[in-house]
Amino acid sequence: MRDVGRAVRWLLVVVLLVHGVYAGLEVVTGADLWWQLAAGRYMVQHREIPTRDIFSYTFAGAPWFNEEWLTQVLFYGLYSLGGGTLLALFKIVLVMGLLAGTAWIGWRRSGSLVFAVGAAAAAAFVCRPYLDIRPQLFEFVGTLIVIGVVDAYRRGAGPAVLAVLPVTMALWVNLHASYIFGLGVLGLLAGCEIVKAWLRIPDAPMPLRRALGLGVATLVTLLACFVHPEPLKALAFPFVILDPAEAPWRTEIVEWLPTKLFREEQFNPAFFGYFFTAQILVALAAVLAAPRRCDLSDTAVVAVTVALALSARRFVPLFALVSVPFAARNLALLRSRAATGPAEAPVRDRVRGTIVAILALGALGNVLLRAVPDAQAIAARGLFPEMIRADFFPRDAVEFLRLNALPGRLFHLYVWGGYLEWELPERKVFIDGRAQTVYPGSFWTEHSAAEYGYPGWNDVLDLHEVALVLWPTGFAGGRHAVMRDELRRSPKWVCIYDDGHSGVFAHVERGLAWIERFEAFSLLYPDVVKAQLFLVTAAFRASDFDRARLGLQAALRRFPETAAIAQQAEERLAAEARTTGFPGSLFGVGFYRDARGDGAAAAEAYRLALERGLVDPQAAYARGALERLARGGNATRNAGPE
Repeated sequence: MRDVGRAVRWLLVVVLLVHGVYAGLEVVTGADLWWQLAAGRYMVQHREIPTRDIFSYTFAGAPWFNEEWLTQVLFYGLYSLGGGTLLALFKIVLVMGLLAGTAWIGWRRSGSLVFAVGAAAAAAFVCRPYLDIRPQLFEFVGTLIVIGVVDAYRRGAGPAVLAVLPVTMALWVNLHASYIFGLGVLGLLAGCEIVKAWLRIPDAPMPLRRALGLGVATLVTLLACFVHPEPLKALAFPFVILDPAEAPWRTEIVEWLPTKLFREEQFNPAFFGYFFTAQILVALAAVLAAPRRCDLSDTAVVAVTVALALSARRFVPLFALVSVPFAARNLALLRSRAATGPAEAPVRDRVRGTIVAILALGALGNVLLRAVPDAQAIAARGLFPEMIRADFFPRDAVEFLRLNALPGRLFHLYVWGGYLEWELPERKVFIDGRAQTVYPGSFWTEHSAAEYGYPGWNDVLDLHEVALVLWPTGFAGGRHAVMRDELRRSPKWVCIYDDGHSGVFAHVERGLAWIERFEAFSLLYPDVVKAQLFLVTAAFRASDFDRARLGLQAALRRFPETAAIAQQAEERLAAEARTTGFPGSLFGVGFYRDARGDGAAAAEAYRLALERGLVDPQAAYARGALERLARGGNATRNAGPE
């Protein structure tokens, strides 16, 4: 029986760790990660913490209080050592540690590994959508360390364990602004323990002397918060977001929106509603079953995190992790009230062990099945690219900007600012994810008017003398599609690059140098199929048909996927020609057939287009093509470069 119990415990540990891996594999767009890496790179290279904005042209030189500098250096160091893969593995291991830590605290409080692991596994599903590679991870780490240390001290650990608290806080204050929450939790726990000991509440876990020792440790931990390059600013910074002037950040950024129970939205898992409801019901049942054994300090901490989680979505995972030990203890209290007599213990234990093993295997199978799509996506795209949704960012468009070092202020998506800072440091950004640490709330409102294509969007770009707009073209939806369509329709903007994912638009005056080089075909383009086909289309529209044909032939030779793209275009033009009889459509059919080497079919299409009244310059090219094809040659007049 002892061996069976040991096997069940190990099975529960495996279940816990697998849920940690599953939660850590969640795909979260890594918008903030890029500017964190860029800041870390700057600090490592310059050996200083910047206090003024170094990334944007809109607020260049403005005050920047960088609360999270140590995390940025850490992230950059990991990336430098092992690339994105090491960063991704760091996050996975950290998430496993978070679940293991909260389950361990729950196990020590409740005496039940089953309840602790069960609650932690449920919390994994709640936390999963929020677990990005970002400094907020240290909010969870620091909070669990504080709660774990206080729990250990309450159970009788020596005063030496309290030394962990100021050390943790000295690091935390440089890792993330949430240290103020950890300080508040510690103060709340210490205050509750002192009150319970002072009032001699029955079952108080520690005498007054030890409670006062915890109070002293709290004061020392407060002093540790001054271990920061700018300690007074560090103490004030967490409250900046509450300034009414910064209200746009709280009302527009998704993670700051209030949580909606039982609804599946961005950073708002429907499962949270059920998890929250279960926590409330179990807590109420425990209070009714054993009111004297319900702990005031633990309840107070969970109540605070509940209030935070309901007010803003970013605090949901904090509540989920903090509530695991609370749930495990409450479930253990309920079990103790429902326990049967000792005579039935052997049978009861065997039945329980069997049930626990079955449930654990079921949970393990469920999470492994859920992880299959993640594993397939990682195998196809790589761990780090899949985890941060690398395909969301304009990789090839950024390469286009890098290849062409012409001047021009750039406008872009808010969530692309950090990526540009990392990949294109020589070009300043319009805005990035540093939010209220650099940019006032009024500027966010101004930027949003342009980002979402509201009336007056062009006025915003004129105000800041924007010459180039980098914008999603292939996946833009909703409000971003409005701006894309406005740019395409506006006579003031010319599309000079489009790879089917992102486009670059140049202003007819401020971006004139770009447009002139575009029209002269002297811009450099990344060596990817969609960018090369954009050049083909540009040459075709400019009536430089020889250049367009040569470009398409080069793409057909070098990029296998070009054949399918060209075939679709040819079939679309052929259908138009059959329906409308338009000679331009027939010319296009001939052009595509010519490019792929079907001379006879191309000549037939060219002749039919001429018979139906094709006009110059297409007609002149078609006649020349017929002569060339009749000779059976591939030479062209005034051929452009491939």
